Amino acid sequence: MTTKTIPEYLEDERQKDCDAQLRIDEEAARIQPLNHGHHRTAKERELPSVAEAALKARKTATQARKNSRTTRKAATKVRRAA
Repeated sequence: MTTKTIPEYLEDERQKDCDAQLRIDEEAARIQPLNHGHHRTAKERELPSVAEAALKARKTATQARKNSRTTRKAATKVRRAA
């Protein structure tokens, strides 16, 4: 075991810390891109055009009117009576 001066000891400790940080960064960079089977990746989706969005909104509004609350309520009463 060698005897070191305080500045030499501090320099060695700083160097060890730098080396450890580099190893940690390299390991993190290696692990990060690995795709594990149980994780699902997000699929890229195309955004619907404005016309498609308007058409879909119109369809849902029409369906909402067709399936009004009173219609559903009447259907429920019929099922309960049977």
